[in-house]
Amino acid sequence: MSSGASGRRTAGAALAALVALVSGLAWPAGESRPDRRPNVIVVLTDDQRWDGFGAMPWLTTELARADSGWMTFPNAFANTPLCCPARASLLTGRYARHTGVLDNDDGGNLDESSTLATWLHGAGYRTGLVGKYLNRYPFGRLPYVPPGWDRFVAKRNQSGVTVYRDFHAVDQGSPVFVQEYATDWLGEKAVEFVRTTPSTRPFFLLFGPSAPHPPWIPAARHEGTYADLSVDEPPNVAGTLRGAPPWVRSRPEPSAAQRAAWLADQRRADETLLAVDEALHAIVETLAERLDDTYIFVLSDNGYSFGEHRWEGKKCPYDACVRIPLAVHSPGGEGGERPPVVSIVDLAPTIMSFAGVSSPAAFDGQPFAAWIEPRTSSLLGPRNQVVSLEWVGDAEIPAWTAVRTAGFKLIRYGDGLEELYDIGGRIGEPDPWEMVNRVADPRYTEILARLRRLLGQQPGPG
Repeated sequence: MSSGASGRRTAGAALAALVALVSGLAWPAGESRPDRRPNVIVVLTDDQRWDGFGAMPWLTTELARADSGWMTFPNAFANTPLCCPARASLLTGRYARHTGVLDNDDGGNLDESSTLATWLHGAGYRTGLVGKYLNRYPFGRLPYVPPGWDRFVAKRNQSGVTVYRDFHAVDQGSPVFVQEYATDWLGEKAVEFVRTTPSTRPFFLLFGPSAPHPPWIPAARHEGTYADLSVDEPPNVAGTLRGAPPWVRSRPEPSAAQRAAWLADQRRADETLLAVDEALHAIVETLAERLDDTYIFVLSDNGYSFGEHRWEGKKCPYDACVRIPLAVHSPGGEGGERPPVVSIVDLAPTIMSFAGVSSPAAFDGQPFAAWIEPRTSSLLGPRNQVVSLEWVGDAEIPAWTAVRTAGFKLIRYGDGLEELYDIGGRIGEPDPWEMVNRVADPRYTEILARLRRLLGQQPGPG
């Protein structure tokens, strides 16, 4: 962001502070006091790998400081590893099969009258969305502002060439065309929302930059930053996969040139995250003293496979697709890692817990607020031990359901074929890359039965 923009923000913040001070002095004695409920910011990236925080230097520094209030949840997952279903689940705390948003063409099925935006707005929060909303918005209709949003700036991803520049957006219902670098333009809008929200009113901001979605075009100032970065190829790209399903086995083994291209793409994807890191930093700086009253969640809608299991993209049941990064800033929390297994459907109930707002809808997820604020007994919920994962299926990857614990994963396809992975090495050798299917291994009979019960289905013919 330019120094001129920074100066304008500083001047604007000073003016806002002066106005607030004068207004505060002028309040009649009988007026209600400012609303001290916490603010909530969700930074939702697009297709970021679970280990992608290493490409964000400011956030990495904050995560390393024990007194920063930042913590990580390394066992975090996308229930459906595809953009639109994941975003609908975040807004509702419900699985894709319950939102009706099963793939990227289904955004119009979401009941927009019952989301985080409507619940928090109805409870007095100022609400804002800046960035990506749901794929295909406005769903063949005229541009509009969905219910519950006080500030709505939605970026439209109409093709690959518009992901980072020269894109259309909807600003408070009005179409606009933007030529600037997307993350910078959206970052300025997010900063503006934070800066202009009165200090007497709590707010909820969903900031959704497009990075690091393909085609991985970094800001000009970041081009080549990671060109010489050493990137390790995961062993499941070209290694032996024992017990892999037919859809994986039928895919060709990648050539040396393809494998090199995947590594280069990872570097460019990381370069796009540098602008996200700068935007996050700018938002935090704009918060100033309000940071002490603000929860910040940084996560991705899904992961991305750069050749793992011979697959590029998302939708797959493996950790490359379903595992996501998750960092949380808490005003009263401490740094470090948190152990529970959590997923995107857990975000809405967690946010509602912090806001002290009751939801009129039933959640599929459960709050993990107690892991963020362990001293707040009123937020205690059941310990998160397992997450449910699903994909409706298409011509590339068949339908599957799965359960994931901290140490194991059971996948079942529509035809009953199963895969079992001992990710944590609880019984056999650790298999974090999901390369050895243990479903026929007699040592796993007991854990297989337990996971099948969790999956809620009888074992199939596989």
